[in-house]
Amino acid sequence: MKVVFVLPGRGGGGGAHSVVQETLGLRRLGVQVQIATTGETVEAFLGLYPDLVKSGVGVPVFADGEGLADAISGQDLAIATTAPSAHMLADSLTLLAARGEAAPATAYYVQDYEPLFFAPGSAAWQTARASYEVLPGALLFAKTDWLCAMVTSNHGLPVHRVRASVDLDLYHPDLGHDRSGPLRISAMIRPSTPRRAPLRTARILARLAHVHGDDVTLTSFGCELEELDRRGFSLSTRIDHRGVLRRVEVADLLRTTDLFLDLSDFQAFGRTALEGMACGCVPVLPLFGGAAEFARDGDNAFRVDTRSDEAILAAVAAFVSSDRQSRAGMRRRAITTAMSYSIAQSVHSEADLFARALERRL
Repeated sequence: MKVVFVLPGRGGGGGAHSVVQETLGLRRLGVQVQIATTGETVEAFLGLYPDLVKSGVGVPVFADGEGLADAISGQDLAIATTAPSAHMLADSLTLLAARGEAAPATAYYVQDYEPLFFAPGSAAWQTARASYEVLPGALLFAKTDWLCAMVTSNHGLPVHRVRASVDLDLYHPDLGHDRSGPLRISAMIRPSTPRRAPLRTARILARLAHVHGDDVTLTSFGCELEELDRRGFSLSTRIDHRGVLRRVEVADLLRTTDLFLDLSDFQAFGRTALEGMACGCVPVLPLFGGAAEFARDGDNAFRVDTRSDEAILAAVAAFVSSDRQSRAGMRRRAITTAMSYSIAQSVHSEADLFARALERRL
C-alpha cells in the first residue's frame, strides 16, 4: 500500500500532529507512506518532526500543482488533510489526467469543520465549504462522531470514523510528582487563532489570579510575548507566559499541571486536552464539539459553555475547592481514559479503512 498525505504548511498544530504521528505509526506497519509538503515550509516542518526522515517516511516537496502531481503519481492513495490541500489535490488530479497518467484513489482526513473558521458567505468560507465536495468519490474520514455528523449534515456525504490517537510515549504522567502547594493551572494563548479564544483565556486567567490568589499558580504558552504586545494583549503579572513551546516542553508542563484550560469557542476534537489527561492533568473544555467522546463532565474533565465566564469560573472553583482525594480521583480517571487512545489502535483503524477502500476500487 503506497499512501501520500498532502500537508502544506509549517506544522505545529493539532491536525498536523495527528497526521505526523499516525504517518509514523503506519510506517511501522509497513505501509509505504509519505507526507507531501510545500518547499517554502519544509525546513520548519522537518525541524518540528525530525523523526519522519529517520523512520523512512518520504517528504516530497512541491511548489505548484505540477509538483504535487509528481508527488502523488504512482501512489495508491492520496489524502488531503486541510481545505486548501483538498483543492490542491483536485488540481493535481486534473494535471495528471492531462498528462495521460493514472490517478490514485483520493481521500480527505477531515481534521476540523473549516467553514466555522470564517464569516458565512465570505470567499474563505465558500472555499472551505467546497473542499468536502471537490474530490468526487473521495473517501472521507474523521476522528470524532461530531466531525462526521457536521460534514454529513451539511454536505450529505458519508464520513468514516477512525480512532483518534495520542503519542503516549511523549504524553504520560509523572506519578511521583509532588502535588502539594498551590494548584497549577495552565492554558494556551494563541492570538493567531481567534476560535481558540485568546482574549477570553487571558481574561479568565486574570480573574483566577484575583479570585484565588496564592491558592493557584498560572502559566500560559502558545505565542511569543512580542506577539501579545503587538496585538494589544495585557497579561496579569501573576501569569508565567512561556512563549512557543516544543511538543516535549508542552508535555513537561502538562505533567506538572493540575488543571488545563481550553476555552475555545468549540473543539472538533481537543487534542491538547486529551494529551493533558494522559499526563495526569484535568482539562476544562468547551461544551460544543467532539470532546464529549472522551471528556465526562465532573468525572475526568469539565465541559462548560465557554461563552459564559461564570460557567468557566464555576468549574475552576469546583476543582480548587474539592478535596485532595477527589482531585486525585479525577486525575486517575483522566489518565485511564487517555491510555485508550494509542497510536497503534488509530493506525490499525486507518490502515483497515484504506485497504477496504482500495479493494473496492479494484
